[in-house]
Amino acid sequence: MMIPFNRNLVLDILYQSEKRLTARAYIKKIALGLSISFLQAKKILKALVNEQELTYQDLYGSTYVTQNFLQPVRVTDHFFLKPLARESQAGPNDIDILIEQGISFGSGHHPTTRLCLEAIDATYLSNPAIAITPNSMGADIGTGSGVLAIALCLAGMAHCRAWEIDPNAVVEAKENVAVNHLAHRICVIEDYMPVCKQTFSVICANLRYPTLKQLSGLIKTSLGPKGIIILSGVRRWEKEDLIAHYTKIGFRLRWQRDEKNWSGLVMEK
Repeated sequence: MMIPFNRNLVLDILYQSEKRLTARAYIKKIALGLSISFLQAKKILKALVNEQELTYQDLYGSTYVTQNFLQPVRVTDHFFLKPLARESQAGPNDIDILIEQGISFGSGHHPTTRLCLEAIDATYLSNPAIAITPNSMGADIGTGSGVLAIALCLAGMAHCRAWEIDPNAVVEAKENVAVNHLAHRICVIEDYMPVCKQTFSVICANLRYPTLKQLSGLIKTSLGPKGIIILSGVRRWEKEDLIAHYTKIGFRLRWQRDEKNWSGLVMEK
């Protein structure tokens, strides 16, 4: 018989962990956090997996426990990530992003993806202080699954260009764009982002810190007046230096949030 347990506390043990947790490591943390036996903690994990709250993920020869994205999952105040086969749990003011589970980065498991989605939500939906013009164009550098480009268009961007150098990710991003009925608005390009003739209203870049610094000149010249950049892939101890770097070239910080030692930023040109 399984003892009653605080579901939110048990899930937070997993979601707030700095490292991926194997089943055994997670069970030990549950047992310690709830002051219960290993066997009782094991039954709790089994129940959460059976309820499809959690699942097992094979990665690099090891098996880890992770949030189950094979059912709709709220990732921000407005955005739900939803597999095609599941019914939506979104309310009237919520937005479904349909994502086929593949190998590309951007499924919603990683804090940096969630931080970018939170930044898009905060900028254009929850507190829409920035007007979106009818012909607005967004850009997503290193699009992975395509989720950020999709979110930009669902938040109001007229069009978006999404660059990606991984051919597998390009295929998956195009499929995700198609199932969201956005193929006429999002162009997925297998290449590095070049110098573009046109300028963008917003550029998303979920990339690592050195790359974000390296691309700062290209990002600045590619943005229109009062353009917005949404950056993540930055560790908390790197963010101040990155903010200072972009401030020196003419940006100001509008929004910032941390999750699991990762940081997300919104800066305005």
